[in-house]
Amino acid sequence: MSTEKKPLGVLALLASSLVMATAVLLAAQEPVRQKDAAAKPADAKADPLLQWLETFFPWGPGDAKLEEMPLIKVPGYRAYRAEKTFSIDPKPADQLFAAVEEGGKAVLIGDAIGDEARLKNPVPVRTNADLANMRELLKRYFPGTPRLSLEPSLDKKEWKGVVIRRDTGYGDYPIPAYISARDGAVLFLGHFWDRSRSVAEQRREMLRLADTPAVGPADARVTVVEFSDMECPSCKRRTSDWDALQAKLAGDLKIRRYVKSFPLTDSHPWAFRAASAARCFFERSPELHFRYKSNVYARQEELNVAAVDAFSLAFAVDNGVPEVYFKGCYLQAKTAEKILADLTEGWYVRVRSTPTFFIDGVAVSWFSDPLMEEFLRRTYLGGKGLPLPKPAGSK
Repeated sequence: MSTEKKPLGVLALLASSLVMATAVLLAAQEPVRQKDAAAKPADAKADPLLQWLETFFPWGPGDAKLEEMPLIKVPGYRAYRAEKTFSIDPKPADQLFAAVEEGGKAVLIGDAIGDEARLKNPVPVRTNADLANMRELLKRYFPGTPRLSLEPSLDKKEWKGVVIRRDTGYGDYPIPAYISARDGAVLFLGHFWDRSRSVAEQRREMLRLADTPAVGPADARVTVVEFSDMECPSCKRRTSDWDALQAKLAGDLKIRRYVKSFPLTDSHPWAFRAASAARCFFERSPELHFRYKSNVYARQEELNVAAVDAFSLAFAVDNGVPEVYFKGCYLQAKTAEKILADLTEGWYVRVRSTPTFFIDGVAVSWFSDPLMEEFLRRTYLGGKGLPLPKPAGSK
């Protein structure tokens, strides 16, 4: 499966692989499930923790469940696996791990990797040398050779802060992570959240909007942040859908959409180059950025690495951008820094596929055609215009 075939995409598969690795490990270590109440799936309607964790998942009708993972043993924390299956389409199910501080507000959220050897023979994590096993496990899930190192400034009680650096071929970017300090047996790709505050509110604080390409009125009621990849056919489709939806709702709802770059360089060889060119054009004119992106989408199926280079330079010349300026910007370190920062930010707010949309901090994956319009009408228009007509061909 790849991003162009399913909206969940490559990163969603990566997340699934990570959590399944730990789930398989735990199952192998615990042939008989403990029969205490905590180990049973929780009722979403009755469990406040599950209600809060469910807001990490994309909006949409479905069922969420919570299961304790008793073999992840970190003093002062209880570990859980949360999962949501969507009733519209069961295929894009999502799951995450959570280490919940007992009696406190801190929750470590992320994908997880378990080290079976360290579970059997715990060894405290003190230096980078103690990350050797986890570093090898990490290679199974990230193509290439990701770097893993301790970051003491991130340390929390019972957890060692870690930074994973992923190479895109155009520079690397950091992904936050934490490893259990006493045994080094579990690595969470994620960071700590405050359980006493809404997930949407915390996401809004993490999403930096300054110096980001945007379209729509500045006084809009709704703020959309999109993470996308110009080599991703689903991104191309949903961009067109957005234009149509905004036009449809223009009389009732003002929307401003910010666009972040999230090139999936493991599977899309020219996505980063297109993002770099788009950034150069944005520095000249926000309108030029969106015109370039539209032109790339129109030629998406015929482009390759060399063609993107030639097309971008020709687009610059045709639109009055001096060739010397473009060549001094395109694929340069200063331009790459902006894209790499978007990639890190995406990981912070739990982007795992493209396109991913955050509507005032709420994730909406838009894997089903009417989903986005239904969300906007329910959330901002009091349900006006609902129910929507069923898509052609649906039952």
